[in-house]
Amino acid sequence: MLTTNRRAFLRFLSSAAVTAALPQSIDRALAIPAHQRTGTIRDVEHIVFLMQENRAFDHYFGTLRGVRGFGDPRPMTLPSGQPVWFQPDGAGFLLPFHPTVADFGLAFLEDTPHGWSDTHAAWNNGKYDQWIPTKGRSTMAFYTREDIPFFYALADAFTVCDAYHCSFLGATDPNRYHMWTGWVGNDGRGGGPVINNAEAGYDWSTYPERLEHNGISWKIYQDIGVGLDAAGFWGFTDDAYIGNFGDNSLLYFHQYQNAKPGEPLYEKARRRTNIGVPGTPFEALFTDLRDDVRRDRLPQISWIVAPEAFTLSLAPASFPQMKRSWSLPTRAGPP
Repeated sequence: MLTTNRRAFLRFLSSAAVTAALPQSIDRALAIPAHQRTGTIRDVEHIVFLMQENRAFDHYFGTLRGVRGFGDPRPMTLPSGQPVWFQPDGAGFLLPFHPTVADFGLAFLEDTPHGWSDTHAAWNNGKYDQWIPTKGRSTMAFYTREDIPFFYALADAFTVCDAYHCSFLGATDPNRYHMWTGWVGNDGRGGGPVINNAEAGYDWSTYPERLEHNGISWKIYQDIGVGLDAAGFWGFTDDAYIGNFGDNSLLYFHQYQNAKPGEPLYEKARRRTNIGVPGTPFEALFTDLRDDVRRDRLPQISWIVAPEAFTLSLAPASFPQMKRSWSLPTRAGPP
């Protein structure tokens, strides 16, 4: 199944139709006149969330003009007095760099550590000077417009927020709990506070429950993998091309785990496409979303939780054909 899905994935990415459709889709979106019925936030009819994995703003957009990226005229300074880009690396320092590899947008850039301990160590009580020792030298690597042209086209056409930061200095799950609930159980109730990916089962209230209570429509777009239950690891699979990468963190709350078929929490959070079934189109997850848009049934609030292959946190065991060798720059001298 993995080989079949990998081939389908590469065909999907490299097809002329998909390549041609990317800029056209942005042009079509820009051509839609602004909906200004009241001139207030009430004119926003639909909100769609998509959280990708384990990449910082500067990884994507550090070279984008007009943002607080590598051209920031007022960057933070290190205890040494140097701009924060001069990250200590042994006796020297390491500046941001672009890896020397062709087609870097399809290459493997290792997932840097992002747990509670290593992230707080990198932060170092506000000194921001321990990124290389705690997260590795590839933490300073970045993409360019040529590597990820669609991301840059989106940023050029719409709004990009350069001063937004992760909700939580730590692992994936707590940041997703924050996206779906507004916190990580800070009061110590319902299984919190959560600072890691324990996925032990939690009980505090979530945003979808509040939406449901107030009659606001919502939906989770995801693939079920081998099952959205404990036996199926709640959508996480060893096949990077199906499932939800275990990133529908609503499923780690007891109220969703205990929901029954026919109930809103079950129907909206524990169903969706099943790409693993032979004959199911690989792009089924996206056609599900597209069809809802075309048929005017897109909910007011939606979350997309894609398979691992559609994030940029690539695992070498899952993506051997995408891995490329690339060179780290040599260590610079003492600052």
